[in-house]
Parts: sequence; C-alpha cells; structure tokens
Amino acid sequence: MRILAVTTKSPLPLNEGRALRTCNLLRELASRHEITLCSYVQSEAEVRGLEQMREFCADVHAVPLYLNFPRAELTRDLVRDLMSDAPILATKYRQPAMVALLRGLISRQKFDVLHLDMLHLGLLMDCANGLPTVLVEHNVESALLERRIERASGPMKAYLRRQLTKLSRFEAQACSDADCVVCVSDNDATLLRKMSDTVDTVTVPNAVDVEYFKPFTSQPRPGSLIYVGGLGWFPNLDAIEFFAQDILPRIAREIPEVVLTVVGQVPDPALLERFRDYPNIRFAGLVDDIRPFAADAVAYVVPLRIGGGTRLKILDALSMGKPVITTSIGCEGLRVTHGTDVLVADDAERFARETVRVLSDAVLASRLGSAGRECVVRDYQWSAAAKLMDVAYERARGLAHATAEG
Repeated sequence: MRILAVTTKSPLPLNEGRALRTCNLLRELASRHEITLCSYVQSEAEVRGLEQMREFCADVHAVPLYLNFPRAELTRDLVRDLMSDAPILATKYRQPAMVALLRGLISRQKFDVLHLDMLHLGLLMDCANGLPTVLVEHNVESALLERRIERASGPMKAYLRRQLTKLSRFEAQACSDADCVVCVSDNDATLLRKMSDTVDTVTVPNAVDVEYFKPFTSQPRPGSLIYVGGLGWFPNLDAIEFFAQDILPRIAREIPEVVLTVVGQVPDPALLERFRDYPNIRFAGLVDDIRPFAADAVAYVVPLRIGGGTRLKILDALSMGKPVITTSIGCEGLRVTHGTDVLVADDAERFARETVRVLSDAVLASRLGSAGRECVVRDYQWSAAAKLMDVAYERARGLAHATAEG
C-alpha cells in the first residue's frame, strides 16, 4: 500500500513514548509499504530527526509549528480556541501550511490510506477527499483529561473542565468520522465504543525491540531505582511528585541508601525546584541511551496516577529483565499479572512496601525480571504490532469502499 502518514511532531529523536511507538511502527510498515510522512516540527532537533526518517520513508515533508516565534503563535492559537467548538488540542494542529500540503499531495498522487497519528490531527480529516482514514488514539484523550482534572484546582480546574466539554464531543465525532480507529489497548477501545456506537476499532498494542532491550549481565547498584519519563508531560510530573512526597520517605526509613534516578526531558529547569528538598532523587535529563541507567537500577517504578493507553516504559523495563513496581493505571491495558510479571500497588504505603521487598530480595527481583522478559518476547514485539496495523488499514479501505458504494 501507499500510506500517507501525518504526525504532530517528528518521530525522531526518540525522546518520548509516542515517538518510540510511531517510529518503530513506521519502520516495520516501510518494509512492505511505501510511506510518505508529513510531520510538524517543533524544534531544531526534530528538523534533523525528520531528515533521518528518509532512511525508510519514501518521502518526507516538514511543517514548522511554534518553531521560530512560539509566543506569538501560541497567543494566536489561544485566541482561536476561544472562538472554536473544538479543543485547543486539535485547533493548534490545523495549520494552513499542513492543509495545503495534504490537499496537494492527495490531489497529485495515488494513496491507499491516510494515517493520522493522533486525535490532535482530527481537524485534518476533511483533507482526505475520500481517502480511507485511520486515526490512531495513543490515549483516550478525554479520559486522560478527566483524570488530570481530579488533581487540578483553582482557575486551572475550571479551564480544564471547559476543555473537557469540547474535547469529549470532538473525540466522539472524530472517531466516528474515521474509517478505522487504532487503540493501544482493549480498555481504550471499549471506552471509545461507549462514546459512540459507530466507532470501528482495531487494537494495536505498544511493543518493544527485544533485541535492543536485553537483560544485563552486570549487577545493579543496591538501593537504586529508575523512572523514565519527561517532566513536560503532566502525568509524569504528577507521578514523580507523588513518589517524592508520599512514597520515597517510607522507603528511606527501611533503606536509607535508596536513590531514584529520573530519566527524561526537563523542559523547564524551574520544575526541579519542586524536588530540591529530596536528596534521594536525581535527574539525568534527556539521554541518548537509557540502558546504562537501567543497568544500574535494581527496579523500575511507575507510580502513575493519570494516564491512558499502555506504558512503553514498562515494556522496555520488562524486556531488560527489570522488576517493575507500578500502579494499576501504570500497567493498564497490559497483559501482566500482579505477583507474576509485575508488582501492583495503588496507595503510597503499599507501593513503598512492595518496592522495599524488591530492593531487599534479590531472588524476588530475579523471578519478576525473568517472567517479565518472557511476557514481552511472547506478546509485545513490533513485528506483530505492525501486522495489526495492516488489519486496520484494510478495515478502513473496506469500510470506505462500502460507504462509497452505499
């Protein structure tokens, strides 16, 4: 097939879960399909990264977004949001340059499928001109926002509630308008079908490169933990605050030498001020390779209280044979079992207790790590995920054809 893929940002560099998923799936799909990629670029690193996508994409096009004059463009989009029925999550991605690019490509070339790689791109669906459209939901965005509102307060809570009203309506309509919606878990698919009974879904779970993320032969540093996730995404910031304030002090009473290393981008250094009173937390920032940091850690912690989809960070950890302590939200949508592949704890006391168990019991840590590795090798490889994307593309083409004939 000839696939026209659109992304909100360049899949390279691999600095977040969404980029990892998109890049790995497009690479797998490019081995048997022709991919034309149209992407917004939001930093110079993304401009360079998008050029690297030419290694496996047949053609690549960049559209700048907030690249040179972000303050002016952000102000403009906030004003547009006041006058739009759609949420700002979507309005900011309907840029005239992207609309013109897509309409021009579709009018001049023959494509089989339009792949929109996030709900945020839903307002570009009218560019399809009859082309079968697949919309990828990395999360059920309205459910994600509902969870964030539970943690918000003051004027921000009121603003987010207003956005939720627009987002819920927009998400249901966009998913109904798409010929097929790709979800990352069956849980997400169920949520979307409850929002609209006309949504057609295919579940394509996240996956992991099991050859790249292999178990280590070196011994970890006693008392060491790792969390992977950039602080620019609110669920990650909330998770680290929860761990620092409520969980870490309980662990430190039992294991004083405990240290958590947070690996991920810190877009605003002022965020680190929130953690200056916690000497047991270190911030590594954005790194080229997380594996040396993972090798040093006894276990991964995933204390997420807000989220959707499935967590790539857990799959990476399991593939490396690392034990994982997570909340229910953290492992939501994954085929893992408490006590077998991971340890699940939702309140601070239990989360601390399970973490202490792993830090203190090498046999338990090894057993969990081995079971986790077996789980991802069996169920979560990118080659299998890409085959399910093919199912979504074929489903979209079939439904679009049936609608046209009807």
